[in-house]
Amino acid sequence: MKPVVIVGGGLSGLAAGVTLAQASIPVLILEQRPAAGGRAYSFQDPTTGDIVDNGQHLLIAGYARTMRYLHTIGRAGLVTVQPVPELVFHHPRRGFLTLRLARLPVPLNLLWGILRSDVFANERLRFMRAGLSLVSSPERFSALTVADWLRLTGQSEELCRGFWVPLTVSIMNERPDAASAKVFLASLRQAFLDRWNSASLVVPSVGLSELFVRGSEEYIRQHGGEVICNADVVSSAMAEGRVTHVSLRDGRRVECSSLILAVPPDRIQKLLPAELRAVGYAREIAMAETSPIICINLWYERDFMRHEVLGLIGRGIQWVFRRKAAPQTRAPLRVRIAAVISAATEYVRLDNARLARLATDELAGVFGDEARDVRHSLVIREKRATFSLTPAVEPLRPPAQTPVRNLLVAGDWTRTGLPATVEGAILSGERAADLARARGQEADLGGEVAFR
Repeated sequence: MKPVVIVGGGLSGLAAGVTLAQASIPVLILEQRPAAGGRAYSFQDPTTGDIVDNGQHLLIAGYARTMRYLHTIGRAGLVTVQPVPELVFHHPRRGFLTLRLARLPVPLNLLWGILRSDVFANERLRFMRAGLSLVSSPERFSALTVADWLRLTGQSEELCRGFWVPLTVSIMNERPDAASAKVFLASLRQAFLDRWNSASLVVPSVGLSELFVRGSEEYIRQHGGEVICNADVVSSAMAEGRVTHVSLRDGRRVECSSLILAVPPDRIQKLLPAELRAVGYAREIAMAETSPIICINLWYERDFMRHEVLGLIGRGIQWVFRRKAAPQTRAPLRVRIAAVISAATEYVRLDNARLARLATDELAGVFGDEARDVRHSLVIREKRATFSLTPAVEPLRPPAQTPVRNLLVAGDWTRTGLPATVEGAILSGERAADLARARGQEADLGGEVAFR
């Protein structure tokens, strides 16, 4: 039996592979790089010996597919979920501010949190007005940016600066005046209106490779599938209206029952069969602008940060993550702080030394001079971290199904209704796998699989 071939071993490709393996369907993942994981991988820093993620991801309990996925691959025990949802921010003048939700049915949990929180000061009625619009369909706001929505709901300048702007930038990796309100609101609904604890932070105890990649690879192989790295697919081909095989740069040809392309949109264009390239399939989304993310890792001997995650208000850095050093980290280093700048267009050209100084200066404004006692720093730039999800780009995102019935696409850039997040990547992979399974059943029954 020919396998379902998945090109791309990032989170969406791995999620597709796990879903198919779970259904006892032969699967083969072909990854161009030496290791799977895509943008969600970790590595050992040569100077400290610590395990560092390629980029710091914010996970919440409301990522239902992500949490279920971790259970499936046997990695759920490697994360800790906040017992009660709590977001902590630091304001330059007002100090530490907390939004803590209650163990109450939604939306009472959020209402209680707003009324009790010091984040909103005298802005509670304005914030509630914004909260009420979450109950309506996000489709109402399809043509609006987040900035448009904030004006529509009467949010003050201080409330925008102190809460909405850092939240928008971290979720959407884009400025409020460019980001899609529809997708932003869908994310907020997932976090605050799904379950009482959906907004609880999920903190991994290991790096992303250990959390997502190794467990996925082991699961796929244990269920008869295969993950091959250093496999550079250069083209796919069709015959009689269906995809038949892919070709690798080294000359190998791999036949398939279905094909899932789980790669970025710019690479999709090179891998599509000639018939789809000719009609311009997904060409516009491939040309969409991208937005960078910078993660500045700082190592310390003293552990002075009390919170696992802290939002910074009115600074260049939006979020700070505290990670205990891995066991193999060289003594006496005890802790690593990862400072994240999303939508980092104005920062991405700064050299590493300036970025490290920026981080230590802003952390010193929160924690005092202890934050300047840095023993080692490492700056990671993702210049094309995500596509820029504007109201004009959102309708261009393609569904998992292409015009060729046994050819699917997956990735956080596809039509998930979510931003480019871990949850979106896993959702897209699972959707593509479900369709591939259905197409296989159609083929077994002699169903239609023609190019249309």
